[in-house]
Amino acid sequence: MITNNIEALEKALEREKNARIEAEKNLEERSLELQEANQNLIKVINEKDIQLESLFKTIVDPYILMDLYGNVVKMNDAAADFFGYTSEEIFNVTSTLYPDDVDYAMQAYYELLEKGIFKNFKARVYNSKKEVRWIEINSSIVFDETGEATFAQGVVRDITERLNDQKEREQLLKNLRKSNQELNDFAHVVSHDLKAPLRSMNALVSWLQEDCLELTEDENIKENFQLLLKKIDKMDHLINGILKYASIDKIEHPKKEIDLNEVVEIILDTIHVPEHVKVNIPKKLPIAKGDKFRLHQLFQNLISNAVKYAKAENGEVTISYDTIDENFWEFQISDNGKGIPEKYHKKVFGIFETLDDHHNSTGIGLSIVKKIVDLFDGTIWVSSIEGEGATFHFTLPIPN
Repeated sequence: MITNNIEALEKALEREKNARIEAEKNLEERSLELQEANQNLIKVINEKDIQLESLFKTIVDPYILMDLYGNVVKMNDAAADFFGYTSEEIFNVTSTLYPDDVDYAMQAYYELLEKGIFKNFKARVYNSKKEVRWIEINSSIVFDETGEATFAQGVVRDITERLNDQKEREQLLKNLRKSNQELNDFAHVVSHDLKAPLRSMNALVSWLQEDCLELTEDENIKENFQLLLKKIDKMDHLINGILKYASIDKIEHPKKEIDLNEVVEIILDTIHVPEHVKVNIPKKLPIAKGDKFRLHQLFQNLISNAVKYAKAENGEVTISYDTIDENFWEFQISDNGKGIPEKYHKKVFGIFETLDDHHNSTGIGLSIVKKIVDLFDGTIWVSSIEGEGATFHFTLPIPN
């Protein structure tokens, strides 16, 4: 009995010994795995630290980390360059603030402490050159593992040039509004102070012409009177052109769908198209959206020009269009006349620019056309070969 118990005990001890050996082996293997994992983790952390440090140094905008009292404890090279401190120096951000902005900055800081984040804060500070610069800061609070606020961090952006550009743009817009108003006032002066005397002049010259022709039949006198009346008529056209040019972007009409086929049909019924001029419209024109008054002026000016400058015999005018992309159509209005020399291709769109001395040519029609196309966010240009006619191209937006 005793022998049996001893044998059982020895077997139990042997099993325990084997189990302990196996456990020690497993523990050793596990320790090696943990050690390897720990080394890998340290390697990853070191790599991340290197990446973060590299990122920290290469951030273009100044970055600062400060304690809750405003003392800067860390900053990148961009911040050191901007504020004029080395990365090892400790300074308080309030020392960089423009005096008039200190109270405002403190209010913003209390809001940061309360909310944990503050965006697009703007203030004036002194930079390293002691210049006053406008900055924009996006900042946040850094919390520890217990949720306690420990630091504040922020990215600083110098917005001085942006604000100066904005101020410049505002001044330019102000000057532009003033110029537009002066142009509008000038147009009214032209309308009221010049048109009435011009009409009186026309009447007086007509009376003088009648009286003189009763006394003489001299062809030179007749020709001179006709020339004078043409000049008066040209001046009247010029005044009307100035009024149209000045008011083209002032008159607001509701935008609606406009059938350009109807617009062109009305124009061709209104203007004088000589019998020798044939107007071609190869395909049906599209439905545009916009101001009918301006579209009518646009097409009428270009069609009238094309008709006027078409060949004296067998004249041809073509009105066509293509879809150039999903946003714009390109229209072409062509004639087969004498064409326009290349050196005038851009010049023709300037106000008061004209290529001939036709008594009805004021040099304003194409400048009105360009102004209308600009209002539609389109572009206009001319292509021409001398002796083979000219084509005016312009783009209009396709309705969404």
